[in-house]
Amino acid sequence: MLSLVWDRRPTYNNNPQITSNRIMTYAKLTYYAIFAFGYGFVGSLAHLVMVNSSWTFGHIVSLWRFARDIKIVYPPCDTKNLEDLPLSSRNNFILSIGQFRPEKDHELQIRSFAKFMKRLREENCLGDGDDIKLVLIGSCRGKSDESRVQYLQTLATQLDVADQTKFIINQPFSVLKEWLGRSSVGMHTMWNEHFGIGVVEMMAAGLITIAHNSGGPKLDIVVPIDGQRTGYLASSESEYANSMYQIFFCNSDDENTKIRSSGRKASRAFSDEVFEASFKSALLSSNILK
Repeated sequence: MLSLVWDRRPTYNNNPQITSNRIMTYAKLTYYAIFAFGYGFVGSLAHLVMVNSSWTFGHIVSLWRFARDIKIVYPPCDTKNLEDLPLSSRNNFILSIGQFRPEKDHELQIRSFAKFMKRLREENCLGDGDDIKLVLIGSCRGKSDESRVQYLQTLATQLDVADQTKFIINQPFSVLKEWLGRSSVGMHTMWNEHFGIGVVEMMAAGLITIAHNSGGPKLDIVVPIDGQRTGYLASSESEYANSMYQIFFCNSDDENTKIRSSGRKASRAFSDEVFEASFKSALLSSNILK
């Protein structure tokens, strides 16, 4: 956050009115610097610190400079429950899962999808891709999230992809699992997400996942395994659109199946069993139980 304010980059938690005003930027930077000092001092008093990813580890190490013991313990993901979904016979659906919060950046998903569809129109590929759809599944916490969904629906209409975009809101896990079993591609767009359980779930379910090239997805989740690609990383509209095009129109069926299999294999590193073992190991290797 300090670097975000210093760079004066507007985002959901850094208002453009502040980024455009140098004095307000310095005031906010001073506030965050004081908060970071206090946060780091208190955190350094902990005997054992568990963090949920490599990205969080680096973040905490830089702030809690005198913490005695910092260990990475990945959050538990119920990957076994998703591995019974078949890897083949998928529809050409691009699935997004996550609450409709501003930091999830669903707008980037719709704009990227629109750029992808525009390319198909320009290259006369719609005959081969007219069944491709973007499906956004998530929950709304209140009226602000509901207003965001309305904005996203309007944006899809403005970008001429409303007929190819579907919103599924506030549904149980059974509905999510059904769509995980039907979809071919998963899309995640949150910048610097500490971990990314949704990314793990999509990979465990056999989706070829395009995740944001930052945070936990970049450092821990969408990484090669046994020399094989486990998914794609992107950060801009063009990169996301190009990844979609690569998956649907450039890769062979065999290559996509290998990516699905490798992604599922990689997701097992974040299973409930791995979490239990890591948690116990972190406790036993520390001095807090002695």
